[in-house]
Amino acid sequence: MSLTEPGRPATLGELRSTGHVHRSVKSEIRENLLARLRAGEDAFPGMVGFEDSVLPELETALLAGHDLVLLGERGQGKTRLMRTLAGLLDEWSPVVEGCEIGDDPHAPSCVRCRRLAAELGDDLPVAWRHRSERYTEKLATPDTSVGDLVGDVDPVKVAQGRTLGDPETVHYGLVPRSNRGIFGLNELPDLAERIQVALFNVLEERDIQIRGYSLRLPLDLLLVATANPEDYTNRGRIITPLKDRFGAEIRTHYPTEVSDEVALIAQESALVADVPEHLLEVMARFTR
Repeated sequence: MSLTEPGRPATLGELRSTGHVHRSVKSEIRENLLARLRAGEDAFPGMVGFEDSVLPELETALLAGHDLVLLGERGQGKTRLMRTLAGLLDEWSPVVEGCEIGDDPHAPSCVRCRRLAAELGDDLPVAWRHRSERYTEKLATPDTSVGDLVGDVDPVKVAQGRTLGDPETVHYGLVPRSNRGIFGLNELPDLAERIQVALFNVLEERDIQIRGYSLRLPLDLLLVATANPEDYTNRGRIITPLKDRFGAEIRTHYPTEVSDEVALIAQESALVADVPEHLLEVMARFTR
Protein backbone atom coordinates (compact mmCIF):
# COMPACT_ATOMS: atom_id res chain seq x y z
CA MET A 1 0.00 0.00 0.00
CA SER A 2 1.35 3.38 -0.95
CA LEU A 3 1.72 6.06 1.68
CA THR A 4 0.12 9.38 0.89
CA GLU A 5 2.20 11.33 -1.61
CA PRO A 6 2.29 15.11 -2.07
CA GLY A 7 -0.80 16.26 -3.94
CA ARG A 8 -3.02 13.38 -2.80
CA PRO A 9 -5.55 13.89 0.00
CA ALA A 10 -4.24 12.57 3.32
CA THR A 11 -7.48 12.73 5.33
CA LEU A 12 -11.15 12.05 4.75
CA GLY A 13 -11.90 15.77 4.91
CA GLU A 14 -9.36 16.55 2.20
CA LEU A 15 -10.73 13.68 0.11
CA ARG A 16 -14.28 15.01 0.35
CA SER A 17 -13.11 18.49 -0.62
CA THR A 18 -11.88 17.12 -3.96
CA GLY A 19 -15.39 15.90 -4.83
CA HIS A 20 -14.38 12.24 -4.63
CA VAL A 21 -17.40 9.95 -4.27
CA HIS A 22 -17.78 6.35 -3.22
CA ARG A 23 -18.30 3.79 -6.00
CA SER A 24 -18.68 0.05 -5.73
CA VAL A 25 -16.00 -2.06 -7.41
CA LYS A 26 -18.44 -3.33 -10.03
CA SER A 27 -19.55 0.23 -10.84
CA GLU A 28 -15.92 1.29 -11.11
CA ILE A 29 -15.13 -1.57 -13.52
CA ARG A 30 -18.28 -0.86 -15.54
CA GLU A 31 -17.49 2.85 -15.96
CA ASN A 32 -13.85 2.21 -16.86
CA LEU A 33 -14.83 -0.50 -19.35
CA LEU A 34 -17.35 1.83 -21.00
CA ALA A 35 -14.70 4.56 -21.22
CA ARG A 36 -12.30 2.19 -22.99
CA LEU A 37 -14.94 0.95 -25.40
CA ARG A 38 -15.93 4.52 -26.29
CA ALA A 39 -12.28 5.42 -26.86
CA GLY A 40 -11.73 2.35 -29.04
CA GLU A 41 -9.04 1.04 -26.67
CA ASP A 42 -8.26 -2.62 -26.04
CA ALA A 43 -9.93 -3.47 -22.71
CA PHE A 44 -8.25 -6.88 -22.45
CA PRO A 45 -4.70 -6.54 -23.81
CA GLY A 46 -2.87 -9.67 -24.88
CA MET A 47 -5.96 -11.78 -25.51
CA VAL A 48 -5.86 -13.31 -29.00
CA GLY A 49 -8.67 -15.11 -30.81
CA PHE A 50 -11.45 -14.16 -28.38
CA GLU A 51 -12.56 -10.95 -30.11
CA ASP A 52 -15.79 -12.32 -31.56
CA SER A 53 -16.65 -14.94 -28.98
CA VAL A 54 -15.39 -14.72 -25.40
CA LEU A 55 -14.74 -10.98 -25.03
CA PRO A 56 -18.25 -9.77 -26.01
CA GLU A 57 -19.72 -12.16 -23.42
CA LEU A 58 -17.22 -10.96 -20.81
CA GLU A 59 -18.02 -7.32 -21.55
CA THR A 60 -21.73 -8.03 -21.15
CA ALA A 61 -21.15 -9.79 -17.81
CA LEU A 62 -19.01 -6.95 -16.45
CA LEU A 63 -21.44 -4.27 -17.61
CA ALA A 64 -24.22 -6.18 -15.86
CA GLY A 65 -22.18 -6.41 -12.66
CA HIS A 66 -21.99 -10.21 -12.56
CA ASP A 67 -19.55 -12.43 -10.72
CA LEU A 68 -18.45 -14.99 -13.27
CA VAL A 69 -16.91 -18.36 -14.04
CA LEU A 70 -14.51 -18.86 -16.95
CA LEU A 71 -15.04 -22.42 -18.13
CA GLY A 72 -12.57 -24.10 -20.46
CA GLU A 73 -9.82 -26.63 -20.92
CA ARG A 74 -6.21 -26.14 -19.88
CA GLY A 75 -4.12 -23.71 -21.90
CA GLN A 76 -7.05 -21.63 -23.19
CA GLY A 77 -5.98 -18.43 -21.45
CA LYS A 78 -8.50 -18.41 -18.59
CA THR A 79 -6.01 -17.21 -15.97
CA ARG A 80 -4.49 -14.61 -18.27
CA LEU A 81 -7.93 -13.26 -19.11
CA MET A 82 -8.83 -13.12 -15.43
CA ARG A 83 -5.68 -11.13 -14.66
CA THR A 84 -6.42 -8.54 -17.34
CA LEU A 85 -9.50 -7.47 -15.35
CA ALA A 86 -7.26 -5.65 -12.86
CA GLY A 87 -6.53 -3.14 -15.64
CA LEU A 88 -10.17 -2.00 -15.45
CA LEU A 89 -9.76 -0.74 -11.88
CA ASP A 90 -8.86 2.88 -11.14
CA GLU A 91 -5.08 3.31 -11.11
CA TRP A 92 -5.15 4.65 -7.54
CA SER A 93 -7.90 4.37 -4.93
CA PRO A 94 -8.19 5.76 -1.38
CA VAL A 95 -8.26 3.45 1.64
CA VAL A 96 -8.33 3.93 5.39
CA GLU A 97 -4.66 3.97 6.36
CA GLY A 98 -3.60 0.74 8.07
CA CYS A 99 -6.79 -1.18 7.28
CA GLU A 100 -6.24 -4.89 6.63
CA ILE A 101 -9.14 -5.11 4.19
CA GLY A 102 -8.68 -1.77 2.38
CA ASP A 103 -11.84 -0.08 3.64
CA ASP A 104 -13.22 2.88 1.70
CA PRO A 105 -12.82 6.03 3.85
CA HIS A 106 -16.34 7.11 2.86
CA ALA A 107 -17.96 3.87 4.04
CA PRO A 108 -15.72 1.79 6.35
CA SER A 109 -17.00 -1.69 7.21
CA CYS A 110 -14.53 -3.31 9.63
CA VAL A 111 -14.81 -2.69 13.37
CA ARG A 112 -11.46 -0.87 13.61
CA CYS A 113 -12.19 1.57 10.81
CA ARG A 114 -15.73 2.31 11.98
CA ARG A 115 -14.35 3.13 15.41
CA LEU A 116 -11.65 5.38 13.95
CA ALA A 117 -14.19 7.13 11.70
CA ALA A 118 -16.41 7.84 14.70
CA GLU A 119 -13.47 9.17 16.74
CA LEU A 120 -11.64 11.19 14.07
CA GLY A 121 -14.35 12.25 11.63
CA ASP A 122 -12.83 14.24 8.76
CA ASP A 123 -9.36 13.68 10.24
CA LEU A 124 -9.53 9.96 9.40
CA PRO A 125 -6.13 9.20 7.76
CA VAL A 126 -6.22 8.14 4.11
CA ALA A 127 -3.62 6.16 2.13
CA TRP A 128 -3.64 5.25 -1.56
CA ARG A 129 -3.54 1.79 -3.09
CA HIS A 130 -2.47 0.94 -6.65
CA ARG A 131 -4.74 -1.26 -8.73
CA SER A 132 -2.06 -3.98 -8.83
CA GLU A 133 -2.60 -4.38 -5.07
CA ARG A 134 -6.35 -4.77 -5.53
CA TYR A 135 -6.14 -8.05 -7.45
CA THR A 136 -5.78 -11.23 -5.41
CA GLU A 137 -5.49 -14.71 -6.88
CA LYS A 138 -5.66 -18.14 -5.24
CA LEU A 139 -5.10 -21.56 -6.76
CA ALA A 140 -7.76 -23.81 -5.29
CA THR A 141 -6.32 -27.01 -3.85
CA PRO A 142 -7.96 -29.85 -1.89
CA ASP A 143 -6.21 -28.69 1.30
CA THR A 144 -7.52 -25.11 1.10
CA SER A 145 -9.41 -24.30 4.30
CA VAL A 146 -12.22 -21.95 5.24
CA GLY A 147 -9.64 -20.02 7.28
CA ASP A 148 -7.52 -19.50 4.16
CA LEU A 149 -10.44 -17.99 2.24
CA VAL A 150 -12.63 -16.35 4.89
CA GLY A 151 -10.65 -16.07 8.11
CA ASP A 152 -10.15 -17.47 11.58
CA VAL A 153 -9.09 -16.44 15.07
CA ASP A 154 -5.61 -14.89 15.28
CA PRO A 155 -3.80 -16.50 18.25
CA VAL A 156 -1.23 -13.70 18.34
CA LYS A 157 -3.92 -11.07 18.89
CA VAL A 158 -5.53 -13.23 21.58
CA ALA A 159 -2.14 -13.65 23.29
CA GLN A 160 -1.85 -9.86 23.41
CA GLY A 161 -4.77 -9.79 25.85
CA ARG A 162 -7.87 -9.50 23.69
CA THR A 163 -10.82 -11.80 24.31
CA LEU A 164 -11.87 -14.46 21.82
CA GLY A 165 -15.15 -12.68 21.10
CA ASP A 166 -13.41 -9.44 20.14
CA PRO A 167 -13.89 -8.90 16.37
CA GLU A 168 -10.41 -7.38 16.23
CA THR A 169 -8.90 -10.82 16.98
CA VAL A 170 -9.96 -12.02 13.52
CA HIS A 171 -7.25 -12.96 11.05
CA TYR A 172 -8.87 -12.18 7.72
CA GLY A 173 -8.59 -14.66 4.88
CA LEU A 174 -7.91 -13.88 1.22
CA VAL A 175 -11.53 -13.05 0.33
CA PRO A 176 -12.02 -10.19 2.83
CA ARG A 177 -8.49 -8.97 2.08
CA SER A 178 -9.70 -8.60 -1.52
CA ASN A 179 -12.38 -6.15 -0.37
CA ARG A 180 -12.77 -3.32 -2.89
CA GLY A 181 -10.89 -5.30 -5.48
CA ILE A 182 -11.00 -8.49 -7.56
CA PHE A 183 -10.62 -11.99 -6.16
CA GLY A 184 -9.61 -14.63 -8.70
CA LEU A 185 -10.04 -18.29 -7.79
CA ASN A 186 -8.27 -20.70 -10.11
CA GLU A 187 -9.61 -24.25 -10.55
CA LEU A 188 -12.68 -23.77 -8.37
CA PRO A 189 -13.83 -27.44 -8.62
CA ASP A 190 -10.69 -28.50 -6.75
CA LEU A 191 -12.08 -26.90 -3.59
CA ALA A 192 -13.68 -29.42 -1.24
CA GLU A 193 -17.47 -29.10 -1.33
CA ARG A 194 -17.67 -28.00 2.31
CA ILE A 195 -15.22 -25.18 1.51
CA GLN A 196 -17.28 -24.08 -1.49
CA VAL A 197 -20.21 -23.60 0.92
CA ALA A 198 -18.19 -20.85 2.65
CA LEU A 199 -18.49 -18.77 -0.54
CA PHE A 200 -22.30 -18.79 -0.56
CA ASN A 201 -22.62 -15.57 1.43
CA VAL A 202 -19.89 -13.82 -0.54
CA LEU A 203 -21.78 -14.29 -3.80
CA GLU A 204 -25.33 -13.76 -2.54
CA GLU A 205 -25.46 -11.61 0.61
CA ARG A 206 -22.09 -9.94 -0.19
CA ASP A 207 -20.71 -10.55 3.28
CA ILE A 208 -18.79 -13.13 5.30
CA GLN A 209 -19.41 -14.83 8.62
CA ILE A 210 -16.42 -16.09 10.58
CA ARG A 211 -16.60 -19.09 12.88
CA GLY A 212 -16.97 -18.18 16.53
CA TYR A 213 -17.86 -14.52 15.90
CA SER A 214 -21.17 -12.70 15.64
CA LEU A 215 -19.40 -10.48 13.10
CA ARG A 216 -21.00 -10.07 9.67
CA LEU A 217 -18.62 -8.14 7.43
CA PRO A 218 -20.00 -6.52 4.25
CA LEU A 219 -17.73 -6.99 1.24
CA ASP A 220 -17.39 -5.09 -2.03
CA LEU A 221 -15.58 -7.19 -4.62
CA LEU A 222 -15.77 -8.92 -7.98
CA LEU A 223 -15.31 -12.68 -7.73
CA VAL A 224 -14.01 -14.48 -10.81
CA ALA A 225 -13.35 -18.22 -10.91
CA THR A 226 -11.92 -20.59 -13.50
CA ALA A 227 -12.90 -24.22 -14.01
CA ASN A 228 -12.50 -27.11 -16.39
CA PRO A 229 -15.57 -28.76 -17.92
CA GLU A 230 -16.81 -31.66 -15.77
CA ASP A 231 -16.19 -34.14 -18.56
CA TYR A 232 -12.56 -32.97 -18.87
CA THR A 233 -11.35 -33.68 -15.34
CA ASN A 234 -12.53 -35.94 -12.55
CA ARG A 235 -10.91 -33.97 -9.75
CA GLY A 236 -14.09 -32.26 -8.56
CA ARG A 237 -17.12 -30.20 -9.44
CA ILE A 238 -18.76 -26.90 -8.60
CA ILE A 239 -21.68 -27.66 -6.31
CA THR A 240 -25.01 -26.55 -7.78
CA PRO A 241 -25.96 -23.92 -5.14
CA LEU A 242 -22.63 -22.17 -5.68
CA LYS A 243 -22.84 -22.41 -9.46
CA ASP A 244 -26.28 -20.81 -9.33
CA ARG A 245 -24.88 -17.81 -7.45
CA PHE A 246 -22.51 -16.84 -10.27
CA GLY A 247 -24.18 -14.41 -12.63
CA ALA A 248 -22.37 -15.54 -15.78
CA GLU A 249 -20.61 -18.61 -17.14
CA ILE A 250 -18.28 -17.88 -20.05
CA ARG A 251 -16.72 -20.63 -22.13
CA THR A 252 -13.24 -20.20 -23.53
CA HIS A 253 -11.75 -22.07 -26.47
CA TYR A 254 -8.53 -22.75 -28.32
CA PRO A 255 -7.74 -20.46 -31.30
CA THR A 256 -9.91 -21.26 -34.29
CA GLU A 257 -7.70 -19.60 -36.89
CA VAL A 258 -4.09 -20.40 -37.81
CA SER A 259 -3.32 -16.68 -37.83
CA ASP A 260 -4.37 -16.50 -34.17
CA GLU A 261 -2.12 -19.46 -33.34
CA VAL A 262 0.80 -17.69 -35.02
CA ALA A 263 0.08 -14.47 -33.15
CA LEU A 264 -0.03 -16.37 -29.84
CA ILE A 265 3.25 -18.15 -30.52
CA ALA A 266 4.92 -14.86 -31.41
CA GLN A 267 3.46 -13.20 -28.32
CA GLU A 268 4.18 -15.89 -25.74
CA SER A 269 7.37 -17.57 -26.91
CA ALA A 270 10.82 -16.57 -25.72
CA LEU A 271 12.79 -16.84 -28.96
CA VAL A 272 16.58 -16.75 -28.86
CA ALA A 273 16.85 -16.30 -32.62
CA ASP A 274 14.85 -14.77 -35.45
CA VAL A 275 12.29 -17.27 -36.68
CA PRO A 276 10.69 -16.67 -40.09
CA GLU A 277 6.93 -16.24 -40.00
CA HIS A 278 6.35 -19.22 -42.29
CA LEU A 279 8.06 -21.48 -39.72
CA LEU A 280 5.79 -20.13 -37.01
CA GLU A 281 2.85 -21.01 -39.23
CA VAL A 282 4.21 -24.55 -39.69
CA MET A 283 4.45 -24.90 -35.91
CA ALA A 284 0.95 -23.51 -35.47
CA ARG A 285 -0.51 -25.97 -37.98
CA PHE A 286 1.43 -28.84 -36.40
CA THR A 287 0.01 -28.18 -32.93
CA ARG A 288 -3.61 -27.83 -34.04
